[in-house]
Amino acid sequence: MSRFSEFPAHVEHYLGRIRGADSPEAGSRERGYHLVYCDPPHGGHISVLTSGLRSRTAGAPLPHELVCTLHHGQELYARHLTGVVAELLEESNSRVGPGALIMNDRALLPDTSISGALAAPHPYLGEDFDVVRDGSGEAVLRLITLLPISRGESQLVARYGSDVLYDRWQEQETDLLDIFRPSVA
Repeated sequence: MSRFSEFPAHVEHYLGRIRGADSPEAGSRERGYHLVYCDPPHGGHISVLTSGLRSRTAGAPLPHELVCTLHHGQELYARHLTGVVAELLEESNSRVGPGALIMNDRALLPDTSISGALAAPHPYLGEDFDVVRDGSGEAVLRLITLLPISRGESQLVARYGSDVLYDRWQEQETDLLDIFRPSVA
């Protein structure tokens, strides 16, 4: 039995039914991970997560996978953001932890102001979601949520820390599941 055998049940408990996954083949090359799609029973949003990236995160306190949750009609954006960040980490043989900024020079998602992501705990699912435990209760895997952010928001985090950004999101009642939300910077 794999030490990650609780992963699928954990994912379905918090994110909803696993609908399917993309092959690790991307064009002419083989990725080291799948992109997995989850739908909650209410159908209001979609989550796209990696499965297999954990084999590339040796040396991290816990191996990790990435997840991005957006409104249901924004699945292609969640897929793109998760795939781009996963590919970047895979190619550079890097890992990412909560609080990390993953940014691009220009808009990363077409028709949006989103230039990257803030690696964070999931903003709506509680801290129990962020760590997968094995049958004995030992933490074996961290789920890193990718919160899409604008260039201005990333500069705010770089200057003042992520607490300032979280405070602004809370003050403005920002819908973090909406890729088209206005920037708070």
